[in-house]
Amino acid sequence: LARHMGKYIPGNPSFVVQAMPGAGSVIATNYVYNLAQPDGLTVGMPTQQIYMGEFAGNAEVKFHMRKFLWIGSPDRNPSILYIRADAPYKTIDDVIKSKTPPKCGGTGWESSSLIVALEDALGAKFELVLGYQGANEVDLAVVRGEVVCRDLGLTAHFSREPFLSWHAKGFDRHLLQTGRKRDPRAADTPTIYELMDRYKTNEINRRAMEVLVAGEGFGHPMMAPPGTAAGQVKILRESYAKAMRDPELISEAQRGGWVIEPVAGEELQALADRLMVQPAEVVNQVKKLLRAK
Repeated sequence: LARHMGKYIPGNPSFVVQAMPGAGSVIATNYVYNLAQPDGLTVGMPTQQIYMGEFAGNAEVKFHMRKFLWIGSPDRNPSILYIRADAPYKTIDDVIKSKTPPKCGGTGWESSSLIVALEDALGAKFELVLGYQGANEVDLAVVRGEVVCRDLGLTAHFSREPFLSWHAKGFDRHLLQTGRKRDPRAADTPTIYELMDRYKTNEINRRAMEVLVAGEGFGHPMMAPPGTAAGQVKILRESYAKAMRDPELISEAQRGGWVIEPVAGEELQALADRLMVQPAEVVNQVKKLLRAK
């Protein structure tokens, strides 16, 4: 995006990418919301689970999802839960039956919300080890054996290292995925919806789980600060959409194993509005799950 989006903005501006890791994108999202000027010159690209902090009332969260101006996403991004192949858990059923929960790593609980809910939804208990500075550090911790599992976007898991090498060596296996249907790249891995049907998850826990995995609808989103002028938002959304059709960007994505299936900013805006307004009993259940961890 940084290489191609500027071609479709008047004046052909260059983009400067600034990584701002920490707390599962909360630090970066707080910055975009509170410190970045709403002049169209700063945009953010947080993790897809960034909404969870606000939803659960996390005191560190200083933003409101519905007030961002959402620009677009290159895809929807279901998550997949992987585990080391040498761990004594072949399937999610083994985790459910085990008296020793596997240790899963993460940067913050916002990015590990799927794992948080699995105990109530399925009876699968995990021990969370949080506070890693970034996703690469979590994967390194898996290699070192500090933890044995992690959940992350399915597309990243099938398109980049170290996972490509892992798959070639049989280093990891997959316990579940969050899409409504199985992704062809993980055709042998059950979806969370299949598992909730199998284990007869009750309605409140089912709806809570749907909230916790709703981030897949955001994919890899881009947003502008609250107060950004409508004209600037229009330019950003249109240039984003055009960049998604750029032959060079598509070629780069294909070489990296990424599938481009763009989601418009208006769709993301509607998702934020819909997601952040839930019945009280669902909100309370999500908060209960997160407080329990």
